[in-house]
Amino acid sequence: MYIVKAGELKLRREEKELSTKMLSEMAGLPCNAVWRMENGQSPRTHPLRAKAVAEALQCKVNDIFTDEKEMSA
Repeated sequence: MYIVKAGELKLRREEKELSTKMLSEMAGLPCNAVWRMENGQSPRTHPLRAKAVAEALQCKVNDIFTDEKEMSA
């Protein structure tokens, strides 16, 4: 699982001038998925979802998420 860097996610989304709904749709996720990530309602994210969001924002996964395994090491 990945832990979202909510502030970084929001910053990158806003830099691309995307709404949370637009980014969710671009990543192929439910329409409120990014909103939940940014607002702490979904702090843990499956790797496939993290990858989809990163691809939609044209960045690396570790730019906007932290691997939970790294936190426990």
